[in-house]
Order: sequence, then C-alpha cells, then structure tokens
Amino acid sequence: MSLRVATIVTWALTTLSSGLAQAQGSAPATSSAECVRAYEEGQERRNSGHLVAARESLQVCARDECTDFIRRDCAAWYGELQDELPTLVFAARSGERDLTEVRIAIGPRVLASRIDGQAVELDPGEYDLEFAAPGMQPLTQHVLIARGERNRLLRVELQPLRADVLAKPPSIAPATSSYLVPGLLLGLGGVGVASFGGFAAWGLSSESKLEATCSPHCRAGEVSKVKTKYILADVSLGVGVAGLSLGTYFFFRTAAERNQQTLPVDVQLGPRSLSASYRGTF
Repeated sequence: MSLRVATIVTWALTTLSSGLAQAQGSAPATSSAECVRAYEEGQERRNSGHLVAARESLQVCARDECTDFIRRDCAAWYGELQDELPTLVFAARSGERDLTEVRIAIGPRVLASRIDGQAVELDPGEYDLEFAAPGMQPLTQHVLIARGERNRLLRVELQPLRADVLAKPPSIAPATSSYLVPGLLLGLGGVGVASFGGFAAWGLSSESKLEATCSPHCRAGEVSKVKTKYILADVSLGVGVAGLSLGTYFFFRTAAERNQQTLPVDVQLGPRSLSASYRGTF
C-alpha cells in the first residue's frame, strides 16, 4: 500500500473517530484533516529542501491529537530534521577589532540586526549575504550552505569607509537643485521681453498717429499716454533681461550642484545694473 493510500485510509478512520468524539461532546484541538495535511506537507517540504517550513508542519502532526502512526512518524522526522537543518554563526572583524553592530540580510529579509553569537537557521542552498555596519563599507558574501551543516562559522572582514566619504555630509538637495526655479525665471524673462516688444510697438504706433494728426500742437494728455507706453516697454525690458539672466544663472547652478562641479556662470547684481559672465573651455 502506497504512502498516500495509507494516509487516506488513516484519515478516514481518524475522521470517523473524531466524529464519534464530537458526538460525545469532546472535540480534539487538532482535527484529523489538519494532521493528515501537515503529515503530507512535512514530507513534501523536506524533500524539496524547505526544511524550516517542513519543521513547522511536523510540529503540527506530532501533536497528541493526531492518530498514533502519524504522530509517531512526524516526531521521528522532526528529530531527524533538527540534525539536517543548517545553522550559521556569524562573526565580523575590522582589523583587530570584533564588530557586533552588524546587520545581516538577504535582500529585504533581515537575518540578524546585530551579531550576538547565536546560530541562525537557513534552508540549504545558495545565498548572497549582505553585511552592513556603521562606518564600514557594505559587503556581500556569496555562500553555499549544505544540508546538515550545523553551527558553521562564517567570518567576514569589513573595511572602514574612506575618509572623504565619512567627511561628506548627507546628500540633501537644496532648493536650487530643482529646475523649477530657473524655469520660472526664464519664463518670466520671456514674458518681459515679449511685453517690451508689445509696448514698444504700441508706443511707436501711437507716436506716429500724433505726428500725423496734431504734431507739434498735441495735447499734453495724449503725449503723456505715449510716454507711459514707452516707460512700460522699458520696465518690461528690464524684467525680461533680469529674468533671463537669473534663470540662466540658476540653471547652470542646478546642473553644477547635481554634477558636483564649479559653477561656470557668475552673476553680479548692482543697484542699477545686472551683469553675467560664463567661464568655459573652447
């Protein structure tokens, strides 16, 4: 009789006995179906190398509520599994100094937040273990763990971070690291230049009309309107030049900060003047 057939027969018998027990008012803590399922899962997981999960299944079917042969087999397999399940003991040094504040992980899974000499259980297989400690360069160690390796000592040597890395402050992007500011300034400069062209053309058109109709005896109010248009044109031109200059300055500044380079543009803003210069190699 195969294992699965025997399990099904046992499940039927234990289900019948469970039903009789419930009829008498006493229900087992673990049902017969759970025992059979854990019995099969424990063997399948063990054969596929998932020993940690297999042990959890065997713990369920080894309970007193399960039928005798299931409980007996699961208890025996559980004991064998304890000897097969690999365990690692980690150690880390830097020079002559032992390190304890070391985080050990496999991708997002953290095996240990610090080294304390305790063994860590892992299924057999290949792993890329990541070691990280304050002030030390991260290290990735590729290991192959075999079934039955117990308390294997895995020692790593971590190197201190370079002095220039330690002295470098955390990277915090300043407000000017965004291209939003130079974009707004350049946009404002473009609007200013366009407004200058519009007001200047309007002023010239109005001036031509006055010359054709009333010059040189035009009313003061009409002449004042033309002057106002020219003043608005001058103001728009100043805003346009300032916006384009500052926008260009902050654009190069943002690019320099992102590339950690010296800013190639110098802008000098005085009470009545604005000047900009560019440094480059041609």
